[in-house]
Formats: sequence, structure tokens, C-alpha cells
Amino acid sequence: MSEKFDFEKNMKELKQIVANLENGDLPIDQALNNFENGVKISSALKKYLDDAQKTIDSNLSQLNLDSQRKADQDEI
Repeated sequence: MSEKFDFEKNMKELKQIVANLENGDLPIDQALNNFENGVKISSALKKYLDDAQKTIDSNLSQLNLDSQRKADQDEI
């Protein structure tokens, strides 16, 4: 069973990677590895936010549709 995506944990990890890279004290191999991991985490965070936005948009559309149906019924 796959582990549930923890947005806050991944965001904290990405911030730490960025701080380490900005510090500039890492050997090049480790810096490249951290950069690669940061890109992967960033992509996963973006996908999570995109999916959340789709869910919100869908729920708002349904809410608007339900409100319109109720308004149409009230006119009858």
C-alpha cells in the first residue's frame, strides 16, 4: 500500500534542499543529487496542487449547478 502524500513534509524537505544548495558548501556530486531530488519533490508538489485545484473547481462547479437548479425550481 502506498503512503499518503504529505504536502507539508515534502515542502519542508524542499526548503531544506534549497537552503543547502544556496549555502554552497556541498560537494558537486551531492549538490547535483540534491538538485535532482528537489526537482522531483517540486514536481510532486505541483501535481498535488494541480489535483487539489481540479477538485476545488469541480466542487465549485457542482455547487453552482446545484444553486442554479434550486433557483430554477423556485421560479416554477
